Amino acid sequence: MNRAWLARRRPALVRDLVRDYCAAHMALTAQLRRFEGDGTVSHAIIRALLGEAVSKGVLWRLKDTAHHLFRSEAPPDAADGRRAPEERALVGELIDWCVGFAFHECIKLREDAYQRQHYANRLLHLEAQWREAPGHAPNPADTQDAAPDALWPLAGLPRQTADSMERELRRILRVLDEGLALLARYLAGEGGNAPLARWLAVEEDRAAAIFGPRWPGIVDAFRGPDGDGLYPLAARDLMEAGRPDAALDLLRAHRHCLGASGRALLGELEAAGVPAPAGPAHASRTAPKRSGAA
Repeated sequence: MNRAWLARRRPALVRDLVRDYCAAHMALTAQLRRFEGDGTVSHAIIRALLGEAVSKGVLWRLKDTAHHLFRSEAPPDAADGRRAPEERALVGELIDWCVGFAFHECIKLREDAYQRQHYANRLLHLEAQWREAPGHAPNPADTQDAAPDALWPLAGLPRQTADSMERELRRILRVLDEGLALLARYLAGEGGNAPLARWLAVEEDRAAAIFGPRWPGIVDAFRGPDGDGLYPLAARDLMEAGRPDAALDLLRAHRHCLGASGRALLGELEAAGVPAPAGPAHASRTAPKRSGAA
């Protein structure tokens, strides 16, 4: 990896890491809720989450981004007689480990979901046919004390596959939850990252829901000496992207928590007569309401 390229792209890569981490966590949490409701996991969703080498899914892209960020910037290992990783680099390597673990567990989950969706359902159909076939109906006197598998040796396999899916989902989410704590810790050093600030501010409801009680600490990491931080930084990034209207919407939505420079920027945009497009769709995209957790 070209270190000059990595240095240039690093702020955007950190943004991509957080964005895709949140997306993967939400998708897998939804699959656990689905499993708890009806005992199934969507093979199509897990397959799309992973993707393929020629069309990578969000979890695969997340793994690649984590490798770029943390395997490239980590200092040499102490086992080679050189200095050990600094704390921040070590936190990054642990995040990379969590993402890689989740990715490979999801490959196993994808296969189990496929087996459950296709082979397990087919087996249940064949079992019903077997029990209804002439000459195969069990005699109650012969089966009173028999274990179910003695009558249909394959009967327990669908349940075993379901148990495996549940274990994998819970293991993945446990690791990703631990990774969230590490990610929040890592983001404490990203206070000047404008692309990250923009994503966090625009997608605040989603980010606050994923990070939960850690969200206020992430917002505070962007706060400067004058009390400004996340929202003015995000607004300036929107302005650089040619979206002053979105910047104005964002600052107006968070007027109550702006510091001196943020209020000054808001005043400049209002004085310039930047139009603020009406419509709930635009407002939800650029200036979501701040959640209670923040």
